[in-house]
Amino acid sequence: MKNHRLQLLVPELVKLSLGKDSLLDNERVEGIITVLKEIYEGRELRSILCAYLVALERFVTQTSMKIEHCGTLSPSSIEALRSHFEKILGRRLDISVAYANDLIAGIRIFIGDLVVENSIAGVLNAYKKSMGTK
Repeated sequence: MKNHRLQLLVPELVKLSLGKDSLLDNERVEGIITVLKEIYEGRELRSILCAYLVALERFVTQTSMKIEHCGTLSPSSIEALRSHFEKILGRRLDISVAYANDLIAGIRIFIGDLVVENSIAGVLNAYKKSMGTK
């Protein structure tokens, strides 16, 4: 398959992979792979599937929000954080929440390459770096 056609096909496949909540739907992905296997074969199938996998991984990374906390975090706080970041980024986020022992107080949020830290540990680490200590 020509590279240009592949660049046009893969984003459309990713769009078709999304459910009503604008997040990845496993059943849709399985269906797309089944159809691709019926239409393509050999190297052409392999190149499409590889490009599709890379695009799906990129999508998941960009739409996953991991919240680390050290205290209690209410469901309403989690939803407020989700809403805030969805508004800023302009896309739906899939949330995971985890307890982090290394935080003294506050939260740390990961969305793709973006890291937002609002914790005492983060402030202390920034202070240490500014002082030139390790």
